[in-house]
Amino acid sequence: MSNALQRLIDLMPKAPEFVGQITHENHPNYKVLVVDGSGLVMCTSTTRYNIGSTVFISDGEIKRLAASGDVVQIEV
Repeated sequence: MSNALQRLIDLMPKAPEFVGQITHENHPNYKVLVVDGSGLVMCTSTTRYNIGSTVFISDGEIKRLAASGDVVQIEV
């Protein structure tokens, strides 16, 4: 029988995921301003996004669009 704690840890993402707004677009390279104020992040994506789009980023890659609205940070 496997360890339940280890299975739970394996479900958690390995890299942090941030929310940001695209400020510069030169597909496939993008500059994303992270909402928490940590600054600009250079990202890539195979999908084309428009300037002003709110996106999730992780490991220098745009993962998907984020919903519009207020951002709340939750620590686990």
